[in-house]
Amino acid sequence: MNTRKLRGILSLMAAGLFAASSVRAQAGAEESPGVRQGFSLGGRGVYYRPKGADRGSFGEGAQVRLHFTRAWALEGSVDLRQDRFDGIRVDVIPVQLSLMVFILPPGARIAPYLLAGGGWYYTHIGAPAEHFTSRFGPHAGGGIGFFLNRSWSLDSSYRYLWTEDIHSQDAAHPLGQNFSDKGFMLTAALNYHF
Repeated sequence: MNTRKLRGILSLMAAGLFAASSVRAQAGAEESPGVRQGFSLGGRGVYYRPKGADRGSFGEGAQVRLHFTRAWALEGSVDLRQDRFDGIRVDVIPVQLSLMVFILPPGARIAPYLLAGGGWYYTHIGAPAEHFTSRFGPHAGGGIGFFLNRSWSLDSSYRYLWTEDIHSQDAAHPLGQNFSDKGFMLTAALNYHF
């Protein structure tokens, strides 16, 4: 992701925080923030650093959470990222499903959590060896949420991904070569709770 996209994402998150703070001021003390049963939807920024990549990359995505109870939730997410392995551009769309457990009592404004799950990684490998593939891998990690009020929250997470390697084959490597795509992922999100 280029600097312009990153600024755009940060601007959207700042606008959301401003809106959330206005709503928080209007809501007053009658509403208790914190994890509750229900549904939430959010946009997020992602930083991913695979072991085999030339460098880490920024991306954007969205997440949806279904809170079964105040302690348990199921999260689905979709992101878009681009990496470079030995100069070859690789576009990846991770679609992840995570089970989350919140570890503080209900009603707390700060909500740390643990998560684990699996993901499907739809991958496009660029020229000179252009092809598409789908890979799978589990992940585990944790994060922390901060509830601005009953409607808005911020969260950030860390997860380690054990994804299958990326296989590329071209004229320079007729037998193919593998790139390790295992690595870590950091997210920052703004969520609206219904």
